[in-house]
Amino acid sequence: MIKFFRKIRQNLLSEGKTEKYLKYAIGEIVLVVIGILIALQINNWNEKRKINNAEIEILQNLKTELRYNLKDLENINKQHKSEFEDGLFILKLFGTDISSFAESTLDSLMSNAFAGYSFEAKDGYIKSLIASNKIDYLQNAELKSYISSFESMVIDANQEDGYVRKLLNERFWPATDGKISALNSISSTETYKEFPKGTYPSDYKWFFNNREVEDITANIFAWKKENVIDEQALIVKIKRMIEIINIELNEK
Repeated sequence: MIKFFRKIRQNLLSEGKTEKYLKYAIGEIVLVVIGILIALQINNWNEKRKINNAEIEILQNLKTELRYNLKDLENINKQHKSEFEDGLFILKLFGTDISSFAESTLDSLMSNAFAGYSFEAKDGYIKSLIASNKIDYLQNAELKSYISSFESMVIDANQEDGYVRKLLNERFWPATDGKISALNSISSTETYKEFPKGTYPSDYKWFFNNREVEDITANIFAWKKENVIDEQALIVKIKRMIEIINIELNEK
């Protein structure tokens, strides 16, 4: 093709048709420029298509990971609300006559109220997305902001749970050791029903008349309430992220 155009130019020059030659040369330059622009446009289109496809894959993977975390967090939050409600009931028993309550009932309350369930986020894909800078493929600024701060949001939601565990391990269990039967409490649950009963009964009269235990218990359930609230806030944010992803996928 290049030889063909060159031959035309040479013929025009040899025939002395300078004006036609200039017009032809300009036309040829225009054609070349148009060809380059078309090539660049095709290249840009291909790049945009690759980025769009990459974003779709990222959105789908994010949705899978976020839905898993949402389900797990909702279950944990439900459990923590149950723990708080039983804990609130326990707090109301301090300084009262508990003789009407069966020991097995109190064992069951204690087992659930002081359970140690925690939310552990599965965020491996989110972390890899950030580490590889592929998060820049996300076009939605709100979603990008949520994903960038996901780890810190999880830490905020779990912060109070750490305080609860610290109080339990460092103060509550040492204070009640030998007074409240751990075996009787544990074996009252379905999960550990194969455990044997304890060799001694729990002294709940001592428990509900002990000032130190009352204070520790009050602090534990104050933190548990905050934990429940922060988990619910994270649930709202995860649902919002999934909502944005669904909108983005529908528009692709």
